[in-house]
Amino acid sequence: MSDSVEHTFHTYRFPYGEVLPSLDELARYLHMDEDAEHPAYLYMKERLAELTSSDLEAVGGYAVGAIDGLDLQAGTLTVEGVTFGVGAQVCGYLKEATEAALFLCTAGPLFSDEAHELNAQGDFLEAYIIDAIGSLTVERAMDKIHKALEVEQAKRGMKITNRYSPGYCNWPLRDQRPLFDFVSENPTGIALSESCLMHPIKSVSGVIGIGVKARRRAYGCVICQNKTCIYRRLVQKN
Repeated sequence: MSDSVEHTFHTYRFPYGEVLPSLDELARYLHMDEDAEHPAYLYMKERLAELTSSDLEAVGGYAVGAIDGLDLQAGTLTVEGVTFGVGAQVCGYLKEATEAALFLCTAGPLFSDEAHELNAQGDFLEAYIIDAIGSLTVERAMDKIHKALEVEQAKRGMKITNRYSPGYCNWPLRDQRPLFDFVSENPTGIALSESCLMHPIKSVSGVIGIGVKARRRAYGCVICQNKTCIYRRLVQKN
């Protein structure tokens, strides 16, 4: 990447009240039937209300760069001199893109910290619920950022693709390193471990393609073997 190129990180902040899942959405995600008297349902309702009234927020954004090269056979994507080994599957999804938005977003440390504490106390159901709220919250925040990018690019006559993340769609997790290097300074506070896991845990990263002929398409969840993927789980709920 050229030292003369500066990648502006477009930042978005969302109060929890704007990005928390609804009670119904959370219940569907957890495969729970609506039962207003069930202790778990009551806990979900109470905790969502508490979080909604808090002053906490999710933060994220993206930096955009021109695509220098995309090699389907090698499974590589190069953005302004930085090469990502995204794999053939993601390359195929991005083949019409001429630019890439590299994104980061986090719901903050509250959810993983609270889930850890609840597990330590033996409150496993409550921990599971809090963990799920965190997963849905960061994805809802990223949905808003994704939409904001779409609106901005439409002003240029450009379209965008779905978003894809290291660790999914056969994109190795180790590519978190060049992604964070590309984004460089940003206000999310997300850090990488030596094994390329993000902290806070309820964080997402990845790429969105941009181009005149770029398009969104259905996620390939039917053929995907990753049963922990949140996109797969959400598609199965709809």
